[in-house]
Amino acid sequence: MLPPEIFDIIGDFLYDDKQSLLACSLCRSLLPSTRYHLFSDLSIQPCTKQVLGLIDILQSSLNTIAPYVERLMFTNLTQCVFVAGVADVENAIRKMPRILSLLPYARCVRISNTNFEQVPQEITRCLISYLRPSIIIELHSLHFYRFSEFADLVCSLPNLQSVEVKRLTWTHSGRSVSHLGRVSSAVEWHVLEFERGENLRDLTEWLGAHHPTPIIRSFYYDAASQSEVSPLRALFCKVAPFLRCLQISFPAFADGRSVSDSLHDLIDLRECTSLRSLRYRHLFPNEAVTTTISPWIFQILKQIPSNSLEDIGFELMLPTSEDETCLKELDWSGISSVLSGKEFKYLRSIQLSMTVGSGFDCAQAVRVILDRMSGFKHALRWEAV
Repeated sequence: MLPPEIFDIIGDFLYDDKQSLLACSLCRSLLPSTRYHLFSDLSIQPCTKQVLGLIDILQSSLNTIAPYVERLMFTNLTQCVFVAGVADVENAIRKMPRILSLLPYARCVRISNTNFEQVPQEITRCLISYLRPSIIIELHSLHFYRFSEFADLVCSLPNLQSVEVKRLTWTHSGRSVSHLGRVSSAVEWHVLEFERGENLRDLTEWLGAHHPTPIIRSFYYDAASQSEVSPLRALFCKVAPFLRCLQISFPAFADGRSVSDSLHDLIDLRECTSLRSLRYRHLFPNEAVTTTISPWIFQILKQIPSNSLEDIGFELMLPTSEDETCLKELDWSGISSVLSGKEFKYLRSIQLSMTVGSGFDCAQAVRVILDRMSGFKHALRWEAV
């Protein structure tokens, strides 16, 4: 019989693979650890019939999932309103206090895949009013009419400890930054992914206007033009010592004449003393600027002052008309040399994410990189998307 710790490790490793967790839960020894991950998230469809059914389950004497639920998820409120109607959705949301009372450990709420331009304001206000006890809010793939609506939403949660934002968009900026509310400086921010351009600039300028500056643990650094670099750098300089996860995109505006200057001025990681994860985004190995990508990667790695880096990722955008040979354009041997020189003693994963075409041979691509990074075979991971 294996020790319980081994089963916990297996469950933790499969935490986001629900099908594998369900299969493992059939084994009595694996049931405790898999059940924890299977029921840590609870999806709520805000219509009266579904909510009443959920309350019946949670009130049942046979209910055993309540202690495991940590996150409540609301997905596609736009469709819920369209199908069930405004009155029914509002009635369902008003039953949220009862649900929260039956889930004592649910302190996180995720709202995703919703266009708030198509959701009546009374529904939005009603939902937020009942989420005020939440201390963690995750906002994924949402669209607002104005940026100020997003800022007002976050500022309306008095107990907030952490905010996670990913793929948010809005049609207009709304009120100027000076007229927007402020979030407590104790709140931790995780900016996971944003569309380059005005949306990211609005968020950056608003966070930069906070005094003191918020604690940002994860940041998405992506500039669509040279004019957007300045506010990004200004905020980044303030939050760099607290940053643990950074995603940085190769600048779309770099060209053959100014690329060296553009890359040199883009970002400085010398104050990132707590960085644990670094991910390079939008790398195009076959572009005219390919010869500058590798030196840019070297420059950023060399700037990191901490030896605590654990994960590095490379998002490789390969054209559909090319095969795996274009990967040779990047200096993988040089990357390996820089990593060896930095002695990141906690480095455990080098993730390669590749967008591939029909003529792409994934196995050959892996061999191309492994041959040049043989010292890091144990850490290399890859996926083709």
